[in-house]
Amino acid sequence: MRSLKPLLLLAFVLTVTQAAACGNACLKLADQICNCQPDDVLRSGCQAQVREQEKIFSIRNEDEQRCQAALDSNACTCDRLTTPEGRTACGLAYPTP
Repeated sequence: MRSLKPLLLLAFVLTVTQAAACGNACLKLADQICNCQPDDVLRSGCQAQVREQEKIFSIRNEDEQRCQAALDSNACTCDRLTTPEGRTACGLAYPTP
């Protein structure tokens, strides 16, 4: 799980930059990713960063739809985020060429 911490921070940053300030779907997605953190302190810090980024970045309707699609398909579960394929499916990594 230790190697997951940097990935989750990256996931958080990418999710927030793509999806911050959108309605509930993007915040829910960011919270879902933050909840993959191994302890309460890291989860709380991640969620605080989400709220800060929410104030900075605007969101488009298509971004919100993407967040909702990721939630609906369970693309960003903690188990999936531990694999390269899962991070790609969640939109947090580029597909390998």
